[in-house]
Amino acid sequence: MSESLTPLPAEPLAPALVLVPASSAPVSRWRAWLTRTGTIRDVPGQFEGIAFGGLSLALVLLMWWFLTRGDNGQRIVDGYTLPSLTDTIASFPSLWFQRELSISALTSLARVVAGFAIATAIAVPLGVIAGSYLRVNAFLRPISLFGRNVPIAALIPLTLIWFGLGEVQKVMFIFFATVAFVLFDTTNAVQAVQDRYIDTSYTLGVHATRKKGARLAALFGLIYGGIAALGWFVLSEDKTLTLAAELASSACWERFAGAFIAGFALWYPIESHQALRKVILPLAMPDIVNSLRLIFGLAFGYIMLAEVINAQHGLGALIIISQRQGPREHIYLCLVIISLMAWAIDRLIMRLQRHLFPYLKHGPA
Repeated sequence: MSESLTPLPAEPLAPALVLVPASSAPVSRWRAWLTRTGTIRDVPGQFEGIAFGGLSLALVLLMWWFLTRGDNGQRIVDGYTLPSLTDTIASFPSLWFQRELSISALTSLARVVAGFAIATAIAVPLGVIAGSYLRVNAFLRPISLFGRNVPIAALIPLTLIWFGLGEVQKVMFIFFATVAFVLFDTTNAVQAVQDRYIDTSYTLGVHATRKKGARLAALFGLIYGGIAALGWFVLSEDKTLTLAAELASSACWERFAGAFIAGFALWYPIESHQALRKVILPLAMPDIVNSLRLIFGLAFGYIMLAEVINAQHGLGALIIISQRQGPREHIYLCLVIISLMAWAIDRLIMRLQRHLFPYLKHGPA
């Protein structure tokens, strides 16, 4: 009887060993990184962003050092035109203590904030109305176009004629320099709200709320009136004027009444209709805030023009004094400080955006 032979199961073959050079792994990583770098809109990591930014600043400082190295007779660029990097850094204590850099920086910031706040308080509600009611937009379009195309430097003599040489002139210069841009961007942000949201809101029953709108608009009017009355007192050049005397004057209450009427008129059309108050304005607010962030950065640069004339403090005044009296190193330090302040404010508003609108996609911080 023959036995049946059962074949034994085949043993699995051992995996083949592939010898990879030790240096090929870093090379492959470098190739992958170069491929990503050459890819359109590939987002760099946080470390990469910091590294590239630091490399850019390092190249600028290196070029500065290279152009001003050595003695005056051996430099590529003479010390009068461009001071050396070490001399510029060494002059910082005199800028801080002798010329009161901190006071000038805070003064410039206060002027910009005041002027930009007035522009925002007027142009944002006006832009919401213009973006919602297209006939109002057609009425305001020539004014907006004119304001956006007037050379900023041309506003200096006009504000000097209208408001004199004091603090009011510098604040109002920032107002006139930015109000048309805020109005234009706010109108565009409102018009970008899709009609389907408005149609849906009407389907859900939005309606006019005139009584509630009047109460809310009156609240805005009180805020506008109080700021106008107290703001004029703060900006006044008369050091002998007291708050009690200002409140007792008829001019103070005239300013209060005018600002109250303006605030009420600006906000009543918005607050008196649910479609504007609860749908259009909230949907447009992310774009409005982002636009305000960008325009504020421009306004911070505009204040340098206003501080050229009759300013005891301010970064622009420091630049002019350093250009006339020296040392010229202070000019470059002021430019660096202006850039750092503008960058810090921009990052602060960016964080505020992310907190207020977490549901939106934001750019890199």
